[in-house]
Amino acid sequence: MGPIDQSLGPGFLGFIITFALAVASILLFRSMAKHLRKVRHQAASGAVDGEADGHVVADERGDR
Repeated sequence: MGPIDQSLGPGFLGFIITFALAVASILLFRSMAKHLRKVRHQAASGAVDGEADGHVVADERGDR
């Protein structure tokens, strides 16, 4: 009989996919943190519910 291929790992393609997911996750988390800082800054300056840019956004109760 000939040699048996015993490479049962995910291989290079699995590494590339995992690495790409990790990089995408890091970029997504950084973007989310940036947006949360922006929202916190707007809320601290009194620009709640989108009033700072001239748009009024209704809250969940439907009040304006």
